[in-house]
Amino acid sequence: MFGRSIARVREKAELLIQINEYSKCIREIESVPEDQRGYRLSILLGWAYSNLAVLGDHDANRGDIDPDQAMLEKAVGILGSVEEQGRDDPLWNSRMCYALWMLDGREGDALHYAERWKELDPNSEEARNQINKIRRFLDDSLSRAPEMYDEAQWDAVERHIADHFGDFPNVYHELVSPDIHVDICVIPPRRDHDYYTLVTMGMGAHEMDIPDGVEDTRRRAEVMINLPRDWRLDEDSLQDSRWYWPIRMLKDVARLPINTGCWLGWGHTVGMDDEGTYDDSTSLCGCILLSPGVFGDGSYVCDLPDGERVEFFQIIPLYREEIEYKIENGAEGLLDISNDDLLEVIDPCRLNIVSDYDRMEHDDAIMDAAGKHQSIIDRLGLDVDALAAYNHMAIYLRWCILNGKVNRGFVDRHRDLVSRVASGEVTDLRAFVRDDPDLDGKLTTMHLNPIGSWFTQWYNWGDRSNPYEYLRDVKDYADRFFAGREWGSEEEMFYAYLQVPWSEGYCNDMMGVIDGRFGQWLESNPSVSPDYEDDGRPDPEGWEGARDCIISERVSSGDVPIGFCIRREPEREDQGWDSGWRFFADDDDDTDEGRIMFRSLWSVCDSDPDIRRILMLPYGTAFVRGDDGMFHPYEEDDQTEL
Repeated sequence: MFGRSIARVREKAELLIQINEYSKCIREIESVPEDQRGYRLSILLGWAYSNLAVLGDHDANRGDIDPDQAMLEKAVGILGSVEEQGRDDPLWNSRMCYALWMLDGREGDALHYAERWKELDPNSEEARNQINKIRRFLDDSLSRAPEMYDEAQWDAVERHIADHFGDFPNVYHELVSPDIHVDICVIPPRRDHDYYTLVTMGMGAHEMDIPDGVEDTRRRAEVMINLPRDWRLDEDSLQDSRWYWPIRMLKDVARLPINTGCWLGWGHTVGMDDEGTYDDSTSLCGCILLSPGVFGDGSYVCDLPDGERVEFFQIIPLYREEIEYKIENGAEGLLDISNDDLLEVIDPCRLNIVSDYDRMEHDDAIMDAAGKHQSIIDRLGLDVDALAAYNHMAIYLRWCILNGKVNRGFVDRHRDLVSRVASGEVTDLRAFVRDDPDLDGKLTTMHLNPIGSWFTQWYNWGDRSNPYEYLRDVKDYADRFFAGREWGSEEEMFYAYLQVPWSEGYCNDMMGVIDGRFGQWLESNPSVSPDYEDDGRPDPEGWEGARDCIISERVSSGDVPIGFCIRREPEREDQGWDSGWRFFADDDDDTDEGRIMFRSLWSVCDSDPDIRRILMLPYGTAFVRGDDGMFHPYEEDDQTEL
């Protein structure tokens, strides 16, 4: 429909640029469908965006306002879209030069296009002047000696990144470093982390100023982000702000302490200067700094040879509502309503934790779900058994049944199955996991007893810094099983665990691994007694909740009576067993070295019948035994610790 009017649009656009009406020029050109604009209109559009970013309409911003970096990125992306046609055009090279010249950190790239511009138009005085201007800037920048790690510090940080985040075959080296030299290590997707990880290397050379009243003494930091495996990180794509903005965010945060004198610590948020977003393709507009939990405790801090430490933070981009919620409720408050998986990898269009909370289908009780494994099988077209997505889940459930880690409700509903698994008559639970309406293709702690639930949380997701993870152990088994095999693709190798054939040997081997991890869990949790056994007593009339509680070993053994009790609201992942009740002696406290026990409420009621009258009271209820031997409601001014 624009075929006959393209020339008129171009004429008008050129006129609007000449009279410094850049916004009108942009609207005029963008009224033409993108696929019909062609080379010349694309140059004019990029030109208008870069001038608007730097000068503003009618040059209103000249010398007063810093250039709009996001708009400059957009200009570079538009010009880059016609690079093939523009490579030998002095006009295209000149516009690309000017856009990059005003972009922070891209001065070296601008020089490349200025020199090409001069090569194509040897008589251009403008090109010669621009080359000289850029070279003077670069020479001045080099003479200012940016802050940098010394060689020993650099080596320590480099080793830390490789050891804890992964090997980085590619590094985005900073060409111009006027204040601090910040490279970005690009770690490609790998088996345990199927996404890109980008980590700064050089930010920590600057020692941050710690504000008065802050006890933390760490002055150095590096930052990192995770990007999906399909994120475009090639040179051409990064000319487009849609793909470049997370890297710009990373660099902006890295330079914030040296540019503003601020101190960055855990839970700090960084917002945009205005009401804008990181890019037109997303509504994300700020970020929070958190520990890189999925990489383990060891990744948090790098010890330098001189005794100083560098703290590593993961940058999580946020929506405006999330930033406001964090400001009002603190970082912990925001994390309490967050789904870790939602934040682990940057997704420009993810759900909003605050405004979309009711739409999220996350369940902390779910350990694993076959759906995500089946989607991998389908996407890669793997030639595997129809039940392959359920293999490792069936093994884990079988181990739980054989080792008495399922709860009373599961046993009551599936008594025949539990009996047949225990006798060895049934060894393959894959179809059961798929077809049982309670499981619905998922493993959940709602079917486990206290020991099973707590161990599962440790082994699967509860402690993100835990070096052991069930699925990781399954993947290690697959690596050993397929040792020496040639794979068709890297992704096929990553998902080898889905291709291990089902066999009794596979089951027994993996259950042996789980046995070992359970022993490690007990060693790392000496305050937890493993000798839980359901007493089999029926629930009393009217009771419909979970049937178990926590009780100190001293009370459970009968050595001392219950001195105080409280009913706490259980975490979702514990709701399959936890009534919320906690029972302690009157001299138990948080530092007590005695172990805690898991017992049914009815065993506690048998030892102390007074408990029966308070069982139905709501969460938050607390009682202290008085001098008269009776339980009395806990009062705020009572000094007994609960």
